[in-house]
Amino acid sequence: MWRNNILLNIYILEDNPAYLKTLTHELKNFIMIEELPATIKLATASPKTLLQTIKPAAEEDSLYLLDIEIDNSDLSGVDVATAIRNASLFTDIIFVTSHTEAALSILTHKIAPLDLIDKNAPISETSNQLRRDIQQVLDRVEDRKIRSHNQFNYSVNGQMFAVRLDELLYIQTATGNPGNLEMHALDEIATFHDNLNHIASLYPTLFRVHKSVLVNPDHIKQLDTTNHYLYMDNDAKLDVSFRKQKLLKKMLNHHHSK
Repeated sequence: MWRNNILLNIYILEDNPAYLKTLTHELKNFIMIEELPATIKLATASPKTLLQTIKPAAEEDSLYLLDIEIDNSDLSGVDVATAIRNASLFTDIIFVTSHTEAALSILTHKIAPLDLIDKNAPISETSNQLRRDIQQVLDRVEDRKIRSHNQFNYSVNGQMFAVRLDELLYIQTATGNPGNLEMHALDEIATFHDNLNHIASLYPTLFRVHKSVLVNPDHIKQLDTTNHYLYMDNDAKLDVSFRKQKLLKKMLNHHHSK
């Protein structure tokens, strides 16, 4: 049984209609029979159509099957893969080709594909290969989600970044930049598009001290209950709402008594 709300979105780029249909059929059957948390989001012969999926897919658990050589296109599967890798280090990529020698060119692009499928191989062999690959990707996604409980993830322009939760200091609404948040960690500051309600639902260890601020209680250095401020380990001075002050003080006393 799969845990951690996994849903793997699969994208296929293949310029041969018959082979595109075969790949789609084999994957759909496997997903249905094994009741896997995966779905084919798009199957297309157009690199430009697929490129439009990269930004949203970077924030999802995604797998791309890419034909290396695309007829009647100035973009190859390698070009698409390069764009995918620039947007996300975690998205898995499988190349498909009838010219396996062309796969050597992949090495110079630092794409780190999961696998290479030979179109000339028997369909039974390709099917087994796809099954192994899908299982491996799902295992990796699940493992990454378990590990991600210890890190804070955010996205800037479709590219994913992560900070260890124990290094995160606080997150506040970005002044003069509606719809954006400002994350402060021990060694970095970043601005990204999101809202505090969403972040609070994903990271329950963070505490809402004010309508515009979430803090990591482990990095609170001092609470000034008279003036309704708190000071973080980086000496940042943050507002504390009156109604949150009592609960925060109780939390800090409990934390320090451990």
